[in-house]
Amino acid sequence: MKRFISSLAGGLLAAICVVSAAQDNYPSKPIKMVIPFPPGGAVDTLMRTIGPELGNQLGQPIVVDNKPGGGAQIGAAAITSAPADGYTVFVAEVGAFGINPTLYPKLQYQPVRDFDGVAMLVRTPMVMYGSPSGKISSLKALKDALAAGENINYGSFGPGTAPHILGHLLARAEPKAKFTHVPYKGAPPAFQAIMANEIDLLFDGVPGTLNLARSNKAAPLAVAASRRSEFLPNVPTTTELGYPAMLMDLWIGAAVKKGTAPAIVNRLNTAFEKVMTNPEMWKKFADFGYSRSPMSPAQFDVFIKSEVDRYRPIIQETGAAVD
Repeated sequence: MKRFISSLAGGLLAAICVVSAAQDNYPSKPIKMVIPFPPGGAVDTLMRTIGPELGNQLGQPIVVDNKPGGGAQIGAAAITSAPADGYTVFVAEVGAFGINPTLYPKLQYQPVRDFDGVAMLVRTPMVMYGSPSGKISSLKALKDALAAGENINYGSFGPGTAPHILGHLLARAEPKAKFTHVPYKGAPPAFQAIMANEIDLLFDGVPGTLNLARSNKAAPLAVAASRRSEFLPNVPTTTELGYPAMLMDLWIGAAVKKGTAPAIVNRLNTAFEKVMTNPEMWKKFADFGYSRSPMSPAQFDVFIKSEVDRYRPIIQETGAAVD
């Protein structure tokens, strides 16, 4: 029995040493960065910009792997089915980690249960836009339409998406007006609709529409934040307009499978932070309309849970659900 116990203890010690060595040598091979969206979008562009510099910081190549579909479920499955070793990193954002847990009743992953937060990378507030040549082309026109109880059509990228949620919050704050939600199959047709005056309002993040505002193809009416955006300094906030509940940031971060060693999570966090604080790199992100909001892994975990809890009752109010 003593020999067995001694052998067992020796085996456990050896296993611990192997795990410790693996953590100390991390990373020793390429790291896969899973993006749950198709190539070419805002999230994909941002992460492909980050990838090479992140690889330089870690001393290993970053392999970008686009796995779109299923409300991020296909991409999430690539993480949850992989070892918790830090070699598969998930690109998280407000939809996948904040909205989907309530929007999809049968969601095959849960952010808090299945993931460890690594780093918050960028944030940007949502903006309410009208059409420069449409019925609601200015803030005054919006106020007049609300006061008159007119019918207002607002577009979204589909039921339960960020624009739908913000439109719902505005409708809840202005019960005298008549709001109609017009869902489109993604962002491009919704943008075309606001420019063609097919809808009165559209909500989207600063990066997606900043060029439209600068070229006068869309009229920014309000920023869904408590303080003004540095990119649209002359546009009032929803808080200023008396809608303190109409707050929404689009954010992008990184996460790994639950149970990844803290030393590895911290190594990734440090590498991401060095990339995000590189002045030359940050200028590129700022040009897109992003802002910084650095968080430790523990802070990011708390933030993710708060996002799930915040959006749950709002989404339930909209009645939006995806099987």
